[in-house]
Order: sequence, then C-alpha cells, then structure tokens
Amino acid sequence: MDKRSKKEFKDYNDYHDRPFGLKWGTAFALDELNKVIKHNKKEANLNIKELPQMTRREVDKTLQEAFLKTKEVSIQLNIRDEHDNLKENIQGKFEGFADEQYLHIENAMISWASIRNIQIIK
Repeated sequence: MDKRSKKEFKDYNDYHDRPFGLKWGTAFALDELNKVIKHNKKEANLNIKELPQMTRREVDKTLQEAFLKTKEVSIQLNIRDEHDNLKENIQGKFEGFADEQYLHIENAMISWASIRNIQIIK
C-alpha cells in the first residue's frame, strides 16, 4: 500500500503553471539556440575584402555587360555595420530595371549612391 500523496500544483497569486507536460522545460529550444550560435559565429568570422570604389560609368558598363550576357553580379555597398565591417555583398541577376535613384537586382532596390563596387560572377 502506497502512503504517498499525489503531488498537486495549485496556482497561487499571479503564478500560473506552464500548460505543457514538462514541469521544468527549458526556456529555449535547443535547435533554435544552435541556429543562433551558428549564425553569430558565421557573422563574426566574415571577413569581407574592401574593393576599390568604382565610378558610375564603370558600374554602368559592368551592368550592361552582365545584362547582355545574362550573368549574375555581386554588388559591394558602402554600408558598414556597427563594428565598421562592410555588409555582405548582394548577389543576383540584373534584369535591366533601373531609374535615376535605384537599381533593381532581383527583389532588392539598391541606391546608386550606395554602390562601392560591382563584379560579374563567373
């Protein structure tokens, strides 16, 4: 005969027990935590080489060649993060859509003034 009483957890004050089955489940899902750690590690190890500043004429010539040969381009922007590192290059196909202020690469609108360098991806 078992003399132990059943453990019952009753809510008190403003405390309400978690609705899931585990009483002391972890606050973070392990998979989520691993993804964040890998992303932060990748970002910290990212070393982007600063390419020379191109003129608008050079940018136009490279874009024209990429458009005619249906090649993808890699665009380095003059934008830095809070640690003074260059942002990752934007890559995509130039379909010929541009106006006086912006260049359209796939789903991205890029300001002409923010372009540092552009290269055709072989």
